[in-house]
Amino acid sequence: GGSGASGAPGGQQAQSQAQQGASAEDAAPIWVFMPVSEHLKVPGVQAAARVARIKARISAGESVSDINFIGIDRIDFPQVAFWRRDFAPVPLGALMNDLARTTEGVLVSYDMLQKYNLKLGDTIGVSVFQLSNASDIEYRIVGTFYYFPTWYPEEGPLVVGNLDYLFEQVGGEFPYDVWLRTAPGTNYRSLLEGIDDLYRRVMYPRVSLEILNQEQLRPERQGFFGLLSVGFVALAFLTVLGFLLYAFFSFRRRFIELGMLRAIGLSAGQMLVFLASELAFLFLSGLAAGTGMGVWVSNFFIPHLQVGNDMAARIPPFLVRIDWPAVFQVYILFGVLFVIALAVLGWLLMRMKVFQAIKLGEAV
Repeated sequence: GGSGASGAPGGQQAQSQAQQGASAEDAAPIWVFMPVSEHLKVPGVQAAARVARIKARISAGESVSDINFIGIDRIDFPQVAFWRRDFAPVPLGALMNDLARTTEGVLVSYDMLQKYNLKLGDTIGVSVFQLSNASDIEYRIVGTFYYFPTWYPEEGPLVVGNLDYLFEQVGGEFPYDVWLRTAPGTNYRSLLEGIDDLYRRVMYPRVSLEILNQEQLRPERQGFFGLLSVGFVALAFLTVLGFLLYAFFSFRRRFIELGMLRAIGLSAGQMLVFLASELAFLFLSGLAAGTGMGVWVSNFFIPHLQVGNDMAARIPPFLVRIDWPAVFQVYILFGVLFVIALAVLGWLLMRMKVFQAIKLGEAV
């Protein structure tokens, strides 16, 4: 999960390495760092954020172990990152505010808190390794999360901190990634060409839209959704047919009773109201029971449909979302069906002959 695979709704993302220039005299690369806002000059780019992912080592009490460290721009990161409400106990904005209030603050994964018996406000020592250099930095825990973009719990504990503070502590900038959020319909090849015009070369590009398209074209996925669609259409057709048959045969079964009510003085309109109230109760109770059962079944079974052989197939977990606009469309469909049924019943009531209805023993 995360920004690399999901991105902002309706857009696509590219991930490009920070700018690299090569000196003709030196074999080692010379890294040139320009403002990240330069990426906004590329057509289609709506937001850009610096993100540095490095290896580190944590010292918490007597425990020392390897971890992952991600440095972010707290202001730009929310504009490009994919985030769900179940990724952390608090919204992403609250986590960014925690980093803003404490420059040396970090966010740590919830599993890490449990593993090392840490809590908010504790101080931890982190050794970061970048470009063959190691730097020891002291951080304070200000927040926690369950999941984070581009990170999988199987990779080990994760610590997220302010990128600028990290640069200050290590003595300068080092190569980082740039995450982009683009406008819907942006051609990623043109996007990479535009970034190439800014710098000599884009290293390690990664476009999430292409990954999503490949996943959506998988035959097993299309077959699964096709099966669900066929099942829904068949179920809706049988429900409509069953409701119409019930309304018609119920009317025929109660033909004599309705004729007697008509004979004692009830008008066709009053009888139609009587039938409408009965069908409305059946209709509304069926919708309520069906909706409640559908929501319960979805929340119970859908999380168990997430299977796969790799960590990317299971993280983040399925988040059950009810498509209420589609549900309301079904409500409208059944509402139209209800009106049609009432119209047919009203037509039958108008054609009812009282002397036939109350003459017991005659086949009608």
